[in-house]
Amino acid sequence: MISYILQEPKRVVPVEQPKPVPTGHEVLVHVKNVGICGSDIHLFHGTYSAPHSYPMRFGHEWSGVVEAVGEEVKTLKTGDLVTGDCSRFCGECPSCRKDRNLCEHIEKFGITIDGASTEYFVRDEKYIYKSPEGMNERLLCLSEPVAVAAHLLSKVKRIVPEGLSEKRILVLGGGVIGMSALMLLIHMEGCKHAELYDLAASRTALAASEGARIPTADELNPGAGSGDYASMYAAAKYDIVIETTGVAPVFANALNLVRPGGVLGCVGMIAKVEIAQRLIVTKSLTIVGSIGGTGDFDRAMEFLVRHPAAAEKLISHVFPMAQVEQAFATARIPEGSMKVVLSL
Repeated sequence: MISYILQEPKRVVPVEQPKPVPTGHEVLVHVKNVGICGSDIHLFHGTYSAPHSYPMRFGHEWSGVVEAVGEEVKTLKTGDLVTGDCSRFCGECPSCRKDRNLCEHIEKFGITIDGASTEYFVRDEKYIYKSPEGMNERLLCLSEPVAVAAHLLSKVKRIVPEGLSEKRILVLGGGVIGMSALMLLIHMEGCKHAELYDLAASRTALAASEGARIPTADELNPGAGSGDYASMYAAAKYDIVIETTGVAPVFANALNLVRPGGVLGCVGMIAKVEIAQRLIVTKSLTIVGSIGGTGDFDRAMEFLVRHPAAAEKLISHVFPMAQVEQAFATARIPEGSMKVVLSL
């Protein structure tokens, strides 16, 4: 079999490797599609700041077909269409009992351990998820980023028990996770007042096609103000803001945009940011961080099956794996691109 190894930044090399044989609880997967994530782009360009390793097989967003199973596998069979978790969690530690995305012994497929950029791989069945009936094979590789958005929204919903349908919600950032959050809000939560802001016109056009309102930059600019309560609240137009960009000034400004008693949900990661902390206290804001999508793959796959026309808009380009460098170059440009998929 051929594996595509990220030997070092900007160098992916096809390597002949032996086809693995599953034993015990292992599943042999024939990979069909691999999505390029933001973390993959940073790994490819050598700018990833979290733990990682080279050389390695990249890719943690994928879809494939079960080729064979070990003798102890109970949940899957040959021919099943599957995807899988982005994380290898232990399932036993105190953190896992709260949220498996927070596992104290976590490893990240395609980042700290080998991912899916290969024709075949074996993985324990507990990290493999069977698709529901009627799933499109290519759309299935979107399960992980949609699950990341769904996981954040599930946390927000715990704070807002009355539901999200009547809330005015702003999504900052129109990448795949931000757009997935918007689509989940509109199609799965019945949100009537969803908005999205992004600098890329192609992304705001996509959001508008899904029924989102697109605010202007001026609307999101709080202005200088006088420091009194009236000016502090003047820019606070949203019950909930979802921050997906990982850009420090965007996060800092998001605090201005949330109404008193509102929620700021974050999936974009920022190493360091200067904020007006008084806004959190004075407006009694709740800030929710979220990482990973473990636990919400069923919700993600439900969306992909029920709303394929919307989900198809999340994929902008498909390249054969042999054109991997061109695929990474395309994925790096926000204007005109969303999810770039590599096909095997």
